[in-house]
Amino acid sequence: MIGERAGTKRFNRRQQSILDAAAKVINRVGLGDTTLALVAAEIGLNLKSLRYYFEKREDLMVAAFLQSIALHQGLATEALKRKTPEARVRAFVHGYFALLGRVARGEQPAFTYFGDLRALTEPHSLVVYKGYTEFFRMVRSLMRPGIPQWDRGELNARTHMLVSQLLWSVAWIGNYLPEDFPRIADRFTEILLGGLAAGQVDLRPPEAALEKHPAGERGPLSQESFLRAATALINEHGYRGASIERIAAMLNVSRGAFYHHYEASEELVVACFDRTFEVLREAQSAAMLRREPGISRVASTAVDLVTRQMTVEGFMLRTSALTVVGPELRREMMRRMSLVTLRFQDILSDGVADGSVTICDLRIASEMVTAMINSAAELGRWVPGAEPEQVSELYVRPLLHGLFSRRP
Repeated sequence: MIGERAGTKRFNRRQQSILDAAAKVINRVGLGDTTLALVAAEIGLNLKSLRYYFEKREDLMVAAFLQSIALHQGLATEALKRKTPEARVRAFVHGYFALLGRVARGEQPAFTYFGDLRALTEPHSLVVYKGYTEFFRMVRSLMRPGIPQWDRGELNARTHMLVSQLLWSVAWIGNYLPEDFPRIADRFTEILLGGLAAGQVDLRPPEAALEKHPAGERGPLSQESFLRAATALINEHGYRGASIERIAAMLNVSRGAFYHHYEASEELVVACFDRTFEVLREAQSAAMLRREPGISRVASTAVDLVTRQMTVEGFMLRTSALTVVGPELRREMMRRMSLVTLRFQDILSDGVADGSVTICDLRIASEMVTAMINSAAELGRWVPGAEPEQVSELYVRPLLHGLFSRRP
């Protein structure tokens, strides 16, 4: 009996070390390139030994995600002990940054990031998405009763905002020392609850952002239409889901209609990212030329980009897709994305100077603007049926006026 218990403990310890190693590898190279051999090498095991614990790669991937989901659910459970929605959100944010601090100091193993969930295929994706949806519902409970006028769509949109802002923080938290994470959590929460705007802001979307062009009415097939369709499929299904056949079906053309194929997945992802970067850059450049208060320029850019993402024409590639490219190219892509964030920081700085932006940590604020735009592509998943003309109130207002702000 004692020997059996000791054997079980050894098995559980080894299994846990494999899960911890899988989290590191998935975060580093992406789900698509994570193999059992890579995970085994991470902790000095041979492949045969690892298969004793996880026979199939998919079993390990699912277990790694479910462990991360359970960890996040624990943070929500602890936050639910607070009495008010604001106190619960504050506790959840502080709990998350405390978790990041423990990982950064080596006091706790790394956890699997959720950015690559779309790379999972059925039936494994169904298991993980079920767990992730349960986590989402727990976070949604943090904000109840919230504002009485909220309908389910508004509550889901603000929950998505909260979760997305926290998950994006792993992209920039490395710029800070772990001992500063509690202060970062304070400043992050101030922006999240209080908003960026010092006064009311016009959130009406521009007419151009509301234009709809059904797939069969876009005119001649072009590289732009090809990349738009590819971007939509990568965002929804991961880069493996963006096959030539699927892109052709989405555009209602034959496979042979394409005069240029991106045979390598890395080449296709880079092309989609280049297009996304240009869309972001052009929107920012147009805003910077306008003679408006800083917050109005941030708002108009955000409303334009978030609204466009509710149509195929406006889809932008989520940064999670960059896990398919090599480390050196990925660093370059993220460097270019950081330039977008820095430009938002410049505009916000103008807003502080002219009094339209509340005094806040502009580095964190600019990251939160980028996170809002990057995560808008998934809004339709949580708010089915949301129309483009609605999304500025659903998703831009919470960041500009605060997570619990009321509609006018």
